Amino acid sequence: MILKKSLKSIILPAFHDFHKALKKPYLKYVLKGGRGSGKSSNIAVEIILDIIKYPITVLCVRKVGNTLQESCYEQLKEAISILGLEDKFKYNINPLKIIYLPRGNTIIFRGADDPAKIKSIKMSKYPITRLWIEELAEFRSEDDVSMIEKSILRAELEDGLEYKFYYSYNPPKRKQSWVNKRYETKLLPSNTYIHHSTYIDNIHLSEAFKIEAEHIKEFQPLKYKWEYLGKPIGSGIVPFNNLVFEKIPQEMVDNFDCIRDGLDWGYATDPLAHVRLHYDRTRRKIYIFDEIYKVKLSNREYANIIKEKGIINMINADSAEPKSIDECRGYGINIIGVKKGAGSVEFGEKWLDDLEAIVIDPERCPNTAKEFESIDYAIDRNGDPLPRLEDKNNHAIDATRYALNQDMAPAHSFD
Repeated sequence: MILKKSLKSIILPAFHDFHKALKKPYLKYVLKGGRGSGKSSNIAVEIILDIIKYPITVLCVRKVGNTLQESCYEQLKEAISILGLEDKFKYNINPLKIIYLPRGNTIIFRGADDPAKIKSIKMSKYPITRLWIEELAEFRSEDDVSMIEKSILRAELEDGLEYKFYYSYNPPKRKQSWVNKRYETKLLPSNTYIHHSTYIDNIHLSEAFKIEAEHIKEFQPLKYKWEYLGKPIGSGIVPFNNLVFEKIPQEMVDNFDCIRDGLDWGYATDPLAHVRLHYDRTRRKIYIFDEIYKVKLSNREYANIIKEKGIINMINADSAEPKSIDECRGYGINIIGVKKGAGSVEFGEKWLDDLEAIVIDPERCPNTAKEFESIDYAIDRNGDPLPRLEDKNNHAIDATRYALNQDMAPAHSFD
């Protein structure tokens, strides 16, 4: 393949690392960021290089099928033009596809508004080994995306071929969005590569775009941070600025002498969440080093786990389930219900936020780490933040408050 320009000059400097990472054994390449950052154009270039180099089919997907022609399709045509390879490709509108003429393999397009069409795709000659999901945040849930992925990952590939999935999106504003919880985290699976870019990285943007961005930066800084820098600002206020994610060695755990246990009940849809932590009063730090976090965990099974772990000190539990507390006592568990009071939730959250540090071991307590990392303040109907956290995906956070009930101000008890 002879290109009219060098790849180094075609690929934006900010995406050179992404280009190099394609040689590594990642399955998922997640490109996120603000408006105008060049995410889609650089993915399009890589897809054209893929279709030329390998005897494969590429599948491009968006949530709504009728948006594909004016987005992915045109982006890929532009990439072909930039590479100077117009004579090597044929464009087809009905059905929408791009054909690489020297070999005959294609780039095909499907909308996820008809999942059955994606599930039934079969390519007899050139297997689908590349998937590009554009505007990933448009999908309602990770399950919707997982179904598409599984439709592709069906067969073993010949030697020299491998699956690679590309995702591009602007992060949603709300931190509780599934895509933010999945990729705005330090707790990433080893098969996933993350790249974040902004308009500042795109040297091809018009001056008018940059002027508008700077205007928004001056007069609407939160909007700028979200739309142009690609940061999920949520309510605009970070609930816990004191989070520290680090490994807590076992020898350190063995020396903890102020251990607290808290329990938030759950069963059918919400997980039962038990948190173990050490409270360093002098330095005003807590160290969360163990968790039990599971859906459909019966009280009997929970009690067995507590016994296996050798937990004998008092467990502070949500008092909303007195029958569960009595049942666990019957199994020999040392447990009490935490009393509740008006304003206790807000007070407990402020108390945690006022600590010097909330140290969480992400390997020992991955679910607790995710909750603290992704939680946001609740908002009112006008979008203004309320003085309490969202009552969603906060089970381990509640358990942490319960654990520290006696350490907080005696005038308050915590719901």
